Amino acid sequence: MSNIVGYTTVNQKRTSLKLTDIELAKQDLNNHFHIRKGEKWTNPSFGSNLPYYVFQPLDSTVEENITEDVHDVVTNDPRFKLDNSEVFIVKDDHSITITVKLIYLPTTTATDLQIKFDLEFKENAEF
Repeated sequence: MSNIVGYTTVNQKRTSLKLTDIELAKQDLNNHFHIRKGEKWTNPSFGSNLPYYVFQPLDSTVEENITEDVHDVVTNDPRFKLDNSEVFIVKDDHSITITVKLIYLPTTTATDLQIKFDLEFKENAEF
């Protein structure tokens, strides 16, 4: 596998940060969740609808839609696979938090992804 190098300016004050391997893959996956479906004009089905579930009641249909959305985003990136198909969803009055266990395939490294969408559509992801 060839080395892929990427750069990010996210959370960087004056310069960009050089990313490689798993850190680059994590940032790419985080970026994918930040793009809403329909925003990428060349591929309108690319992205995530997760921020829109903040205001929805957490019933079985919404849980299925969230789980499907997370699976779609993760399986779109060939560097990751779901460790198990379980998506943990925690909802309160002003936010929704999704947690999923992932495997970074090139090195078979396990990692957890936790994404929180809040009332103001601010997205926070932690690995």
